[in-house]
Amino acid sequence: MDRIVTQEEMRKHDGVRAPAWISYEGVVYDVSKSFQWIRGKHQEVHLAGIDLTAELKDAPHGPELITKFPRIGRLA
Repeated sequence: MDRIVTQEEMRKHDGVRAPAWISYEGVVYDVSKSFQWIRGKHQEVHLAGIDLTAELKDAPHGPELITKFPRIGRLA
């Protein structure tokens, strides 16, 4: 059974105060060890601690890059 991550817990994982987490299509991933997510920012545009489902449509890559990261659980 997946761990349920609340919105409040998700916001705390901004890559500054806690490890960097992002969510995509309801699944939460830990991107902390990626050099692309230094201090919770990706390309100075995207921030950790939020759902990036809508933003991925404008990315130069697909979900295959997100889904390779360790899975934390499901976003409540």
